[in-house]
Amino acid sequence: MTDDGNAPTIPDTAAPTHGARISHGPTRSPDDDRYILRHLLGSGGMGEVWLAHDVRIDRDIAIKMMRSTGDQDAAARFLREARVQGRLEHPSVVPVHDLGGEGVAPYFAMKRLTGTTLHDVIAARDDETWTRRKLLARFADVCLAIEFAHKRGVIHRDLKPANIMLGDFGETYVLDWGLARIADDDRPSPGGGAPISAIETRDLRSDSGGGGQTQAGALLGTPGYMSPEQMRGEPIDSRTDVYALGLILFEILTGTNAIARDKPFEITLATLEFHPAESRPELDIAPELDALCARATSAERDLRPASARELADAIQSYLDGDRDVLRRKQLAAEHTAKGLQAFARAMMGEGRARELARGEAMREAGRAIALDPQNAEAQSVIARLMLDVPNPLPEAARKDLEEDNNRATRLVLRRGARAYLLNAGLLVLIKLAGVTQTWPLVVLAVFTLLPYVFCTLAARRPDPLTPLWTLLIAGGHFLLLMAVGTVAGSLLFLPVFAFGSLPIMLMLPKFNRPKLTLVFHILAISIPGALELCGVLPRSFWTDGDALKIRPWAADLSPGLIVVLLYVVIIMQMVVIMRVFTTQRRSQDRAYEQIHAQRWQLERMVKAE
Repeated sequence: MTDDGNAPTIPDTAAPTHGARISHGPTRSPDDDRYILRHLLGSGGMGEVWLAHDVRIDRDIAIKMMRSTGDQDAAARFLREARVQGRLEHPSVVPVHDLGGEGVAPYFAMKRLTGTTLHDVIAARDDETWTRRKLLARFADVCLAIEFAHKRGVIHRDLKPANIMLGDFGETYVLDWGLARIADDDRPSPGGGAPISAIETRDLRSDSGGGGQTQAGALLGTPGYMSPEQMRGEPIDSRTDVYALGLILFEILTGTNAIARDKPFEITLATLEFHPAESRPELDIAPELDALCARATSAERDLRPASARELADAIQSYLDGDRDVLRRKQLAAEHTAKGLQAFARAMMGEGRARELARGEAMREAGRAIALDPQNAEAQSVIARLMLDVPNPLPEAARKDLEEDNNRATRLVLRRGARAYLLNAGLLVLIKLAGVTQTWPLVVLAVFTLLPYVFCTLAARRPDPLTPLWTLLIAGGHFLLLMAVGTVAGSLLFLPVFAFGSLPIMLMLPKFNRPKLTLVFHILAISIPGALELCGVLPRSFWTDGDALKIRPWAADLSPGLIVVLLYVVIIMQMVVIMRVFTTQRRSQDRAYEQIHAQRWQLERMVKAE
């Protein structure tokens, strides 16, 4: 926060204002016996705020000093601010500890604050740290502080989020009482000169801080937070502050200004009241808060809450759980009617128009149920929408389905990679069993590790089966089958591998090419056999009388080892197929159970109606 010339204090985190005088080492303040200035916290048109140390009490404080001492009217305004702030002994008003230098170099000492302004909190949009409930509780504290001031004849006239400080330990402070209107402001100013009320109309102060600028001249206040009567220069009362509090409440609820900064005068004078729920319908603002904000910002001051306490009590009642049941039922009925109309359009519409109408119907029915959970018509709208499966699938739902398929595909690919690695380990066992020829095992190992690498890399991608990766995985598996058929023969191990891999590839959620998969497997079996029949490759099978003999031509495997390996390969394929199919079956069963349970519940809702 930056000092605007009348603000009570500045957080310690504020940077020195550009061009301000900054102390190099301890500097004595106007009271050489008591205060030591540390460094400049901020400055404005009329004064500077310094971090200081109170020697007598041994504590850090903030001291505000006038920039110059030649203007008696400016000195009167400065001292007036200190006295206004000092007479309001309230936990939410920064206490004034000392006042000095009247007529020479006026200054006053006050409590040093730490925290952040409500303006910065709203701008940060940190909904986790500053929930709406917390901000509403702090806002109720502000209302009570303003009510305290009103009871003592003080009207703030410049309330805005930038002038509300939220302390680090639950404190809430109302800052900047420099424009406050006091009941006895027609008395002569201290030290002679014009009355304070006359001085006000020549106020030269301007606010360079966030949250709007305080206007100079007869219109005292910040455009965007001034009441209509304040802007018209009419006499004001406490309900002017109530209007500003209503605008602050609007900002807390919506995170945006009620009145645009580029046309504050036109909007303020033309708008009857402000409804945050209409401005931000997607936020589902409670009707009690919406109605309260609209009342507080009414252009007719007689329609506003009579006092800031009434505003605070209404906020506290809401926080305590009190609800306007009748109003909520009325609003629920309105949302239900809109939902029914949107549902009718959805049933008659097509394409994008149908999808938009369905979304509107769901939102309106959801808002109705949030307001009135027993609203049967709204429940019926939601149930009918859930039973009516949209075709085509909405974009958001399609993306969710695609992500689920990607997740399932990555799981299958990881298990497939482990299966390929297991096959490579089987080749090592074959070598250890005493096979003398090494090159066939090396060939099979290379063509086994190739699809293993493709499956492993694809399983790490968000979209595992793009056309390129689909081609790589299918092609690698095809080459592996060809290698098995070439080395071991087309009728020995190849059929076992082919009949095991075919259903697994068909089960891949995103591998929607069943005909291509079938063709690949047929070719993988047929090509090695055709090459043998044509004499390109040595024969791995032949007939001898009534017997069919099968023996790999490229591997010197004994008949006993071939039988053992055949059993092992069959068992391995059965285990792999079982794991993949079990995973898919469980996922499918859960999906079916969820669908049927939801449909049963929705049908009961519709039948109950």
